[in-house]
Amino acid sequence: MESLAAGLSIGMAALGVSFSLAIVYFKTLDAITRQPDMLATFRVLMFIGFAFIEAIALYALVISFMLIQSHS
Repeated sequence: MESLAAGLSIGMAALGVSFSLAIVYFKTLDAITRQPDMLATFRVLMFIGFAFIEAIALYALVISFMLIQSHS
């Protein structure tokens, strides 16, 4: 049962992270088309946002490993 919980936790986190990354990317593209002179600022902010969003996936991976180890 712990293996199922671990698989679901990382799977749902990956799904949420992928949607979040897509939203951030397309909103950044929208902002760049509106204000092209702010390209460098938007790019930096986009990559900072990507880092925070990817951290959620890493936390879910750690939690799934902990769930698997608690079974052993």
